[in-house]
Amino acid sequence: MQAHALTPRLVSALQPQTRPLELRDVEPKFPFLSVLASGGHTMLLYTASLTEHSMIATTVDAAIGDCLDKIARVVLPPETISTAKNTMYGALLEEFAFAENSRTLPSSSQNGSKIETPDPQPQNPYPQEDITAGDYCVTNGRTAIYEYAVPRNREEELRRNMTQWGWAINEPLSMTSGGMKSRSLELSFTGLTTKVERLIRHGMDRETGKFNKTERLPNCISLEERRAIAREAMRAAFEHLANRVVLGLQHIAVETANAAPVATIVMSGGVAANRFLRYM
Repeated sequence: MQAHALTPRLVSALQPQTRPLELRDVEPKFPFLSVLASGGHTMLLYTASLTEHSMIATTVDAAIGDCLDKIARVVLPPETISTAKNTMYGALLEEFAFAENSRTLPSSSQNGSKIETPDPQPQNPYPQEDITAGDYCVTNGRTAIYEYAVPRNREEELRRNMTQWGWAINEPLSMTSGGMKSRSLELSFTGLTTKVERLIRHGMDRETGKFNKTERLPNCISLEERRAIAREAMRAAFEHLANRVVLGLQHIAVETANAAPVATIVMSGGVAANRFLRYM
């Protein structure tokens, strides 16, 4: 598990930068916070040195990768699954969710106008980059695709999450009694999986805001609604994870007040390849 979490940081440290490899320090800069997001793990690890690690937060049930895989198997159209070249369901879910979006790229014309082109799949979409998060968003042109901004308050979040089909998918643990767990360092994903499964099976009554009593056939669910469920499920899962990163950094700042501050967050695990998560 430690190797799973730390490998991206160690690989990053070994990448050639501005100096020859033999002339520079190849150790990663400590301390840092690792976000391990995979099919088997979802946790935050504080690393003070190569041998000093402490778990800050972890899931109380399923891992985020397992959650996304299960959601993909019920949300993706049957023909998409049957014709898929692999069983990387999380990757298929992301591809399906944003398949109809386009990407704004700089034009080669001298007037600097913009042109809309299909979002390309580069040979290596995740190079080791020594750039800021803001630069990452600009160079990858994600804003036009994801149109995501952090909600300013709880009211805006709930209003934004409501869809034209009468349903909303909210961040896990955000609707618990008293709201106590929404500020905890717990991670939970089984409730999200269950919500999506029920949406696919029953749909939502727009008048009552409750699940329909009768089940609906798979061919009665439009591609538009399926894509919306895929996008909203990923958004809720990733907001949940990002929220815990912020809480984890606050926790570390209090617990290690006399130590060097955390200046780096390391994404590791298979789910870290999800570009929607990287953007958020």
